[in-house]
Amino acid sequence: MKTYTAKQIAEVLGVDTASLLMPDAEIRHITTDTRRVESPAHTLFFALSGSMHDGHAFIHDALDKGIKNIVAEKDPGKSSMDANVYIVPDSLRALQKLAAHHRVSFTDIEVIGITGSNGKTTIKEWLYQMIQDRQVVKSPKSYNSQTGVALSVWQIRPGDRLGVFEAGISKMHEMENLQNMIRPDIGLFTMLGDAHAEGFSSLTEKLSEKLKLFRDAHTIIFEEDDLIVSMAIREEYGDKNLKSWGWSQNASLFRIMDIQKSNYQSRITIELDGKPESLIIPFSDAASTENSLHCIATMIVLGFDIAGINEALKRIQIIPMRLEMKNGLQGSILINDTYNADIQSLKIALEFLSQQSGSREKVVVLSDFMQTGLDESTLNHRLAALIQNHGITHLIGVGVAVASLEKHLDPFILFSSYGSTDEMIHNLPSLDLKNKAILVKGARIFRLERLVDALSEKAHTAVMETDLQSVEFNLRYFSEQLSQGTRLIAVIKASAYGSGSEELARFLEFRKVAYLAVAFIDEGIQLRKAGVMLPIIILNPDRNGVLDMIRYDLEPEVYSPEQLREINGLMASGEQKPFNIHLKIDTGMHRLGFMAEDLNDMCRLIAENKLLHVSSVFSHLSSSEDPGDDAFTHEQVNKLNTYFDEIVSHLGYRPMKHILNSAGIIRFPQYHFDLVRLGLGLYGIDTTETITTKLEKVHTLKATVVQIKHLNTDEYVGYNRRGKLESPGKVAIINIGYADGLMRRAGNGRYSVRIHGHDYPIIGNVCMDLTIVNIFTNNDIKVGDEAIIFGKDKPVEVLASVCDTIPYEIISRISGRVKRLYVQG
Repeated sequence: MKTYTAKQIAEVLGVDTASLLMPDAEIRHITTDTRRVESPAHTLFFALSGSMHDGHAFIHDALDKGIKNIVAEKDPGKSSMDANVYIVPDSLRALQKLAAHHRVSFTDIEVIGITGSNGKTTIKEWLYQMIQDRQVVKSPKSYNSQTGVALSVWQIRPGDRLGVFEAGISKMHEMENLQNMIRPDIGLFTMLGDAHAEGFSSLTEKLSEKLKLFRDAHTIIFEEDDLIVSMAIREEYGDKNLKSWGWSQNASLFRIMDIQKSNYQSRITIELDGKPESLIIPFSDAASTENSLHCIATMIVLGFDIAGINEALKRIQIIPMRLEMKNGLQGSILINDTYNADIQSLKIALEFLSQQSGSREKVVVLSDFMQTGLDESTLNHRLAALIQNHGITHLIGVGVAVASLEKHLDPFILFSSYGSTDEMIHNLPSLDLKNKAILVKGARIFRLERLVDALSEKAHTAVMETDLQSVEFNLRYFSEQLSQGTRLIAVIKASAYGSGSEELARFLEFRKVAYLAVAFIDEGIQLRKAGVMLPIIILNPDRNGVLDMIRYDLEPEVYSPEQLREINGLMASGEQKPFNIHLKIDTGMHRLGFMAEDLNDMCRLIAENKLLHVSSVFSHLSSSEDPGDDAFTHEQVNKLNTYFDEIVSHLGYRPMKHILNSAGIIRFPQYHFDLVRLGLGLYGIDTTETITTKLEKVHTLKATVVQIKHLNTDEYVGYNRRGKLESPGKVAIINIGYADGLMRRAGNGRYSVRIHGHDYPIIGNVCMDLTIVNIFTNNDIKVGDEAIIFGKDKPVEVLASVCDTIPYEIISRISGRVKRLYVQG
């Protein structure tokens, strides 16, 4: 990496160099997250102020980790006396200013800037896979935001000959900052869609803002058939070198003549320089075809011939834009990141491993790294530093070059090495991987997905997928709605609404929510044993579990005088240590909670036990999503306020107060108080029906086609012969039934599952383990194909409506035998 002195950094940021304690300090790395520190002595930390967290609160953490250079908007005080502190008006702008300076310092690199509504990350990753004749630097994963672009551009290092960076915006006036950092020589526009459209008054306005990325580019690549885009580009940048492709005769680079699709690939014939050329792409779906054509156009602009492009197309793979986590053998957990091997993606994967490992020992399986542009010694030093910084206990190498990494590791890290993936699979019985957290990371050529399969727990092939990136998106959205000073309780009861509480709890702890809330004591104990340290509220505590809650530092909901008496009695005979409780007040729902006539007794019992501390006083709204019940909602809040004031007068101190759930957060901002409880909203379910488009669905329930049958109209389907085809056709049997959580009411044509992007109705009754689907005369559906029950574009609310229930019941009843898979972008 290029090295800057502290003095040079100060000059770029406009900070008085005389204020620096160590002007000659060398800086090679930048970070906005103190959990992501590679080399503290050479790292510059930017304290960014965001909607969820204020980076200034983590300056002390940065200093504790050995970071000696801090960019902040306010003086952190005496604790930073032995560090360089760069005080700036806006930390984000300072970060972008430094990234822009870094970019222009490299004059011998050609940069491609990609924008559009969809496909940016896929095209960027495919170009990285295809281009092997020069050293390429790219955005990690989907780093395309105001912060992400700055961190991406900082990755440029001496020797890089091509940069590929993506730029994403969500509102007006954002692209100028991204353009200033990327400064693309070649611009690529993917397509115009309605993603993030809420930040713009129209699609035209959104397009105009996106096109600002190409202000100084000499060449722009785009699809001619996308008329709105092509017309806007020609109007705005008619004087530039415009390279378009498409079916249209107006396409200036190449014209598509024919596309022949089979099951797994497509043959595309194009007219290039007046003659036909044939290209084969390893996909047949429309989105991948369009993305491939953008890559082909870019390769032509970069000077590659058709033969070279065809060879390069063989290397591209469907990109899992996310890390996958699943259960492994012998109580282990597996993180699958087997599609490439580069340092930036390894950093991201190691951070995810550290986030999810809990108390488990961490094991990394790592293949040879290829085409990094680094010599062996430099590469190994960087890999060793990452491995050691993340507390890895066992590193397993697969390949030849990776074996040399051993001498760079601390001696306490166990190292094993195998020449090939097959050799490691053969030796699995000799490895101690019981109860470990295992990251499998490597280049595609090593086919480490076979190792992941060998290490995976063999479970029911129906899968409940939880998208952790969408959880984070929803968490950020709700955080942005909160009043100043209000904090979040993340409700993860019922196994986190079907997601799996342990994995999600570690993820939320990493995102620094204030509290977790679970239903039962054993759920809280499980989280503690998994290493989760956040405060945990138990919403339905068993009366005989008080001592367990004290032992595991769990905080119960207390709702009756009888429960308080039992707590006092057990604490008197047990361990003498403080015990946090949360008082539940019944304000009209008449479920659990203290009634008005209980308050004096409650306060007296609390006063008798000096070890009890009331952390919060709260209640539950009965109809927060229903405008027709708003008068009753206000009445409930008024009661809570009255009871709260009375309780405070007896306690002599002020606990926290809360009453709102997900719907209440949106509909009653005046009642945010100290805490809010975020449950269904965290998973992208909007019971208010007002913010559905602003949330992302978290859950996807998938099954697999296990058999296909041809049937005539005189044949019946399923139990009690409830199903019958109206015309000769085919049925597909998928491996999910009511024992997995697909309710029987979904059968007999009332609900459809999605295969290859089309919906097919369930025929006959849903069986215990299987469901039969009418696929009519479709010849493309094969055994092994995926069937989506609900997911991102097939809302669970539709299934709930068909089954006359609520989404919460659908999700929480998904059986434990359905495999859980966790993914993160």
